[in-house]
Amino acid sequence: MFNDMKIKQVPEDFIVDEVIQLKLVKDRTNYVIFKLSKNNWDSFKVMNNLSKALNIKNKLIGYAGNKDKIAITSQYVSFYRIPKERIERIKMHDVRLEFVGYAHDRINLGDLDGNDFIITLRDLDKEVVIPKNIQLENYFGDQRFGNKANTHLVGKAIIKKDFKLACELLNITISNNDFIFELRKQPRRLLRFYISSYQAFIWNRLLSDFIKKQKNSFKISSNSGDLYLSKSSIENFKLPLISFDSELSDELKVILEEENISLKDFIIPQMPELTTETVYRNAFIDVKDISYEYSDDELNKNKLKIVIKFFLPKGCYATMLLSKLESYLNEN
Repeated sequence: MFNDMKIKQVPEDFIVDEVIQLKLVKDRTNYVIFKLSKNNWDSFKVMNNLSKALNIKNKLIGYAGNKDKIAITSQYVSFYRIPKERIERIKMHDVRLEFVGYAHDRINLGDLDGNDFIITLRDLDKEVVIPKNIQLENYFGDQRFGNKANTHLVGKAIIKKDFKLACELLNITISNNDFIFELRKQPRRLLRFYISSYQAFIWNRLLSDFIKKQKNSFKISSNSGDLYLSKSSIENFKLPLISFDSELSDELKVILEEENISLKDFIIPQMPELTTETVYRNAFIDVKDISYEYSDDELNKNKLKIVIKFFLPKGCYATMLLSKLESYLNEN
């Protein structure tokens, strides 16, 4: 059914709306909140362009999470001590900013509850029943590793203190061989993203190696390597996004040896602001109340399309749900 299906044939096929609890106030305060809608824009580039347009530092703009590039997405953004009239005058192609209100606090990464998705899959041959509830492996999706599938490699280079390689991977021009100085010109949020991408890469390996040993597992390809999914329900547990203080399990030890990495490498004295403590992430999530509808595909002659609607908690990837649907529904 989903063999050769078309995903994101047009940006409108992938719609993401952020779900967040905003504490708005009536009176003008330090923070002004806008709803940002974008079409086919990378989140980092949008924020960088906004800071340039307003002639302010990136850190004065707060947002809760990165959104897909090839998609139509909406999210909430806070600006520190910027008159809303200045923001309303900004003109960016395929970007819309709508004033929402004022707040006492900025919006920070992770403040969202999750995202509502409306995804259209095209070029289908027949209709197949989709389960209403699915246990999903909580892998980091391909977009976590960037358009060039190398953000984790940048992170690994920084962790290994190979700052020259990190600059080369980022195509940063170097002056006087001061690689750390040039890296520090990058937004701190972006540098932390590279580190966390490598942590996500290791996390994916840990879960995949576990599921590979289970019955009824099957393999899919991804930018972070082959990943294993399960057709059986598995009791949930947590895995670490590793750092210097992680507990060194036998499974983690094998991966670190293959990567030529040690836990102490996650301490970065040259850039201490990039050193973080271990956090834990659920191995699985339960995706509930999935709804869908089939109709004729107006972009592909004599084919069907399906529009699927669902909610995912923060940090979870819709593309992984689509991979799971694709893999086991092909049997029907």
